[in-house]
Order: sequence, then structure tokens, then C-alpha cells
Amino acid sequence: MNQTKTMFASMQKSFEDATADQGLGSLGEWPPAGVHNCYVIGVATTESEFKQAGDGQVFPAVQVQFTYQLVEDPDHAEPLEFKGAPISIPQDPTQITHEGSQIRARIETQRLKGSMKTLLGREPGDVGSDMEEITSMLSGETSVVCSVLCKYATRNDRTYRTDYLQSLLSG
Repeated sequence: MNQTKTMFASMQKSFEDATADQGLGSLGEWPPAGVHNCYVIGVATTESEFKQAGDGQVFPAVQVQFTYQLVEDPDHAEPLEFKGAPISIPQDPTQITHEGSQIRARIETQRLKGSMKTLLGREPGDVGSDMEEITSMLSGETSVVCSVLCKYATRNDRTYRTDYLQSLLSG
């Protein structure tokens, strides 16, 4: 067997699980800052961890991440598909004791609630039932199109990206 193939054989599984990184950050390519009409093509909900600043305590959390595709994209042969910034919310926010982490948890909860309100066209009530409804909506036959605000903020030479579902255009 080829020596190169032999060297890589033991790492095949971890290689398959890895996400390609081309220097675009963990979220990959994003459209320029501003409001864009996008198909909302999916939502992923996973168990996660919320790390508290200060003491570094880790708490069980839920992570929600929307996936979009630009409706119109003159810069690409295929319209750009991109993942929104993950929304990480502690399962029990009352456990968070660090003030800055409490603020971060509140901001993330507000961002999720705003996205849900846009998609549902109403004030969300039961978060679990409403997320199931949104998941079903996004996996259905009808295209869901929203205006999505893509924001960029730079702090300490690091760029943070945040997406906000602002209005439901169709779906």
C-alpha cells in the first residue's frame, strides 16, 4: 500500500467528521453586513454547554442554529448558503451567577425569541412546542423567506457575527 495512504488511514474517521476550514471562521462564508432576503432552509437544535465567565463553570445548554440561503446572489453561481451564529442558552439560567454571563444568556434568549416570533408570526409561548412547529415549517414543502440582518462586530482583533430574523416575507 502507498505509504501516504497508510499514514492517513488511522485518522479517516476524524477527518470525515471535521469541517473544512478555509480561514473564513467557524461559521464559513457570510454575506456582507446588512439586511438580506434569505430562504431559511433549516434549524439545528443540539445539547451544548454554556461556559460562565469568571470561574469557568460549565452548565447544560441548548444550542440553536439557523441555516440560510440568499434569495439573490450575483457574486456566486449558486446562491450563498450559510449558517447563522449559534444561539447558546443555559437550560437553567438561574444557575448563572456571573453578571456578564447572565447578560449574555439574556441576550441569546432574546435573539432566539425574536427569531421564533418572526417565523411564527406571533409571540412564542411554549418554547419546546414552538421550536417543533418551526422545525416542521422549515422541513415542509413551502419555502420560508425572511429578511435577515447580518451584523459584524470586532473586539480585540476578533470579528463576531450575529444574525437576526427581522421579518417573514413568505412561508
